[in-house]
Amino acid sequence: MTVYGHILPKARSIAHSAFLTDKLTERAKHKIKVLDWDRDHGENTSLTARHFGLSRMTVHRWKKQLREYGILGLNERSRRPKRVREPLISPEIVLRVVKIRKEYPSWSKYKIEALLRKEGINISCSTIGRILKRRGLVDKRISQKKRKSALRPKKRFPKGLSISRPGDLIQIDTKYILLTGGRRYYQFTAIDVLTKTRVLRVYPSASSRNGRKFLKEVVNKLPFSIRAVQTDNGSEFLGFFDKELKRLNIPHYFIYPHSPKQNSYVERSHLSDEKEFYLFRGNISLILEEMQKNILQWEYVWNNIRPHQALGQLTPKEYLQKLLQQKGRIPTRDTIILQV
Repeated sequence: MTVYGHILPKARSIAHSAFLTDKLTERAKHKIKVLDWDRDHGENTSLTARHFGLSRMTVHRWKKQLREYGILGLNERSRRPKRVREPLISPEIVLRVVKIRKEYPSWSKYKIEALLRKEGINISCSTIGRILKRRGLVDKRISQKKRKSALRPKKRFPKGLSISRPGDLIQIDTKYILLTGGRRYYQFTAIDVLTKTRVLRVYPSASSRNGRKFLKEVVNKLPFSIRAVQTDNGSEFLGFFDKELKRLNIPHYFIYPHSPKQNSYVERSHLSDEKEFYLFRGNISLILEEMQKNILQWEYVWNNIRPHQALGQLTPKEYLQKLLQQKGRIPTRDTIILQV
């Protein structure tokens, strides 16, 4: 048995050849075939590389492995990093997560995170999910079903479609309001892409039922008809919310996952909320009715008092009135219904 022009010790011994063959992987045997061909053709690396569809660097590397480590050096080496990432979560917390999951098998990582937070343990939902997966406490069938649902093709906003009238596209999103004690309220926001007119409401949870309630508020509050709605892929915009849009015969477009820039108008308005509303003392209240009152006041300021640079320093109300003066610019509700 020859490799790269050398006769291996005792290679003529059948028993020894069988021993070496057993120690070599299929990939290593292929490397031997390449190097033998290279030796038989004058050690022309370029010719060998072209013949086997390899790079010259690959052939040179195999030759070096053979010279330095011998024939067994052609076997694949472990690609495991020398320094692996060590878990940052203590074993006690891991055991606590596992214990809660076994006690309440149907509870999600979000409920487990809430329980641990009450016990003074701060751990993210994603970390809890990884712990459950490593311990085999996640139903793979349910996970695959959710994954397939997330990957299911959804209707996207047509590229190149111009927004020329109010209501052509309403972007809707949620923003959580952090309260004392770790509690949260959720701000639902709808903004008309053209006029920047907004509708704001606060709910105790980001559920699709509350999403449907908010959608009804938006339809009744906006002074023009809605021709399309765009949201992210959050659960609050599925279920009851999506069914209500279908009932109203309003197209529902989804942005691509992890692409908030595609919902840029509503995302940018949330930044203004943070700087101009939530940073001021007294605007956040633990009482939902009081919080709702505050957000309605901010909605009024946004639509009727606050100048917008994107609108030439006009308010959304002033900009809408300017468009109304342009004859034929904005059809009435009756006209749109007839067109549908």
